[in-house]
Amino acid sequence: MRTPTIYINRGHGDEDQAAWSPNPDWLRVAEACAYSRVSKPKLYDLLNRGLVKSVSLKERGQIKGTRLISFSSLKAFLESRASGGASAEKD
Repeated sequence: MRTPTIYINRGHGDEDQAAWSPNPDWLRVAEACAYSRVSKPKLYDLLNRGLVKSVSLKERGQIKGTRLISFSSLKAFLESRASGGASAEKD
């Protein structure tokens, strides 16, 4: 599977290519949604049910923080739900 390139629109009309590693450890929410092709509400549902790991980087007194999603956890969840494909059976 080819890793998608994530573009972030910074509101200036130009799209900047975000730094992307072929094997990132952590993804921002928008990157995780783009990688997995799931909606933001569905991703948060998976997080709330403990099916995908995440961390919130928030200092005391801050209203907003940064939520990071574990790439390996997200990928493992998707792989665990995968079905289909050709299986090579030997006689």
